[in-house]
Formats: sequence, C-alpha cells, structure tokens
Amino acid sequence: MTSVDPEALAKMEAKKAIDEALKAKNDEIDARTDLTDEEKAKAKEEAKTKADAAKQAIDNVTTNAEVEKAKINGTTEVTSVNPEAVAKTKAKKAIDEALKAKNDEIDARTDLTDEEKKTAKAEAKTKADAAKETIDKATTNAEVDQVKTNGTTEVTSVNPEAVAKAAAKKAIDDKLAEQLKVIANTLDATDEEKKAAADKAKTISRRS
Repeated sequence: MTSVDPEALAKMEAKKAIDEALKAKNDEIDARTDLTDEEKAKAKEEAKTKADAAKQAIDNVTTNAEVEKAKINGTTEVTSVNPEAVAKTKAKKAIDEALKAKNDEIDARTDLTDEEKKTAKAEAKTKADAAKETIDKATTNAEVDQVKTNGTTEVTSVNPEAVAKAAAKKAIDDKLAEQLKVIANTLDATDEEKKAAADKAKTISRRS
C-alpha cells in the first residue's frame, strides 16, 4: 500500500496571508511623507515582530480552526501598526510657535504703522510656510531638525523697519528746526519773546 503524506496547506496559506499583510503595511508606511526614515524603520520593525509572532503562533497550533484564528489575529495585529509622526509634527509646531512670537512682537511695536505690521507678518508667514514645506520634504530626523532650526531662525530674523512714522517725525523735526531758526533771527523780538515763541513752537511740534 502506498503511503499518503498529508499536505500542509492550512498553515502555509495562513503564513502567506500574514506575509501579504506585512508587505501591504510596509508599502503603506513607505508611502507616508509625514514620517522620517527612522520612524518608518521603527514601524516596519514593529510590523515584522508582530508578523513573526503570528507565524510562530500558527506553527504552535494543531487544528484548522486554531490556524484560522491565529491568521486573523496576526493579520489584525500587523494591520494595526500605525506609527505616529513625531519629528515632523514637533518641528512644524516649533515653526508655528516662532511665527506666533514674531507676530506678537510685531503687534507690540508702536513705531510701525498697520500697513508695515501687515507686510512684516506676511513676510514672517511666508518664511514659516517655506520652512514647513521643507520639513515635509525632509527624510531623516537630522534633516528635519536642521530645517526646524533654519526655519525658526528665518522667522525670528524678520525685523521690519519703521519707515512711515520715522519719516513723519523727521519732517516735523525739520519744520521745528526751521521755525526755531526764524525765531532766533527775529531782530526786533526780545530774548523773552523769542523764548516764548520757541517754547510754543516746540509744544505744537510735540502734539503733531
């Protein structure tokens, strides 16, 4: 009589399902642009550990029902791996905080006009947006950290020049200097009258 050897199909198919789940998870991890290379590697390692544990569990069971259960549990475990994007999220938060601080600093400046403040804030936001876009393109933790440092420096460096108010003040000062010169050169006025006129001109100038 010819000997009949059982074909080990159930466990083989269950392990194949685990491998397919692992490949799909690795592809999903690779496609995520919010993760750094280090975060991807760690997530893949976690998925592989779960897959290996699932295949070991399949080897340890004896019935088709147990194999099926181990397969379902294993694929669920592998699929559940969902790495958190820590590095890029923290870097973007640092950029946002730098932008908020800069906006608050701009708002607190009394030497700037509303238009100058608006222009300065727009410049700071442009720099912040560019930094966050570069963070998205970075692939390693080191690159993300470098971009974060560069980006916060760029945002912090925005220092608008107070042009309008400074120009207006200069015009007033120039006019006052001209008036004081005229007063000083008024030959028929006494020293007391010149001082009174000069004081009045200075008071008017300060109110402007």
